[in-house]
Amino acid sequence: MAVHYGRLSITGVELSKSKIKAGVEGGAFTGYDDPRLATLQALRRRGITAEAVRELMLDVGVKPADVTLSWENLYAYNRKILDPKVDRYFFVDNPVRLKVSGVEKTYHSRQPLHPDHPERGYRILKVEPNSEGQAWLLLSSRDLRILREGGLVRLRNLFNILIERVEGGLVEASFHSEEYGEAKRLEAPIIHFLPEGVGVEASILMPDGSTLKGLAEPECLSLKPGQVVQFERFGFARIEAVNGMVRAVYAHP
Repeated sequence: MAVHYGRLSITGVELSKSKIKAGVEGGAFTGYDDPRLATLQALRRRGITAEAVRELMLDVGVKPADVTLSWENLYAYNRKILDPKVDRYFFVDNPVRLKVSGVEKTYHSRQPLHPDHPERGYRILKVEPNSEGQAWLLLSSRDLRILREGGLVRLRNLFNILIERVEGGLVEASFHSEEYGEAKRLEAPIIHFLPEGVGVEASILMPDGSTLKGLAEPECLSLKPGQVVQFERFGFARIEAVNGMVRAVYAHP
């Protein structure tokens, strides 16, 4: 008796073994773990767990018809597995400078390694104004799209600022208040940051083969190759190397 079952495919990815082999041997891919592929080696390199793949396969099951999955199907399983386990850090890609005026004291911002597990500890980001009461920080350039002159913004676990000017690679703002409740009442967006001068160089290899560069928290220098972390407001990533800088491979949001 012959049993026929459908083929499994993932949207936008080549799964043909012969075509993948030809692509690797021809230099189109850097190897079988190239993040543009959906091989098990590539998934592992990105921080996609074996448990997530297994759970997805069990839920899909064997079907007579072809089945096409989206990446989000797999990401949802992996996110559920990773979210309670991995620690959080800040990564500021393509950073822009932020000058906050009217800062009257030094702040030691406590950022939890995991919001649901305070027992894991905190990272401390020191924000110290200069003699003119100005604090210099770095923001992700991706956040420029949500900054509006005259608008209130909350810097995560730090304080609230009033945006005064956004021009090129510089954002100018003034200190508004400390209370989170004020930001919540005004529905202010909450964004992450790094104090200027403390970040370490970081590069993240993306699923399309491009590399995103920026700065990560100094604490990231203590991470180990193979460790998966969540860069807050950016996504999950698997650490590939730490040698004075941080190299990681992006998994998913």
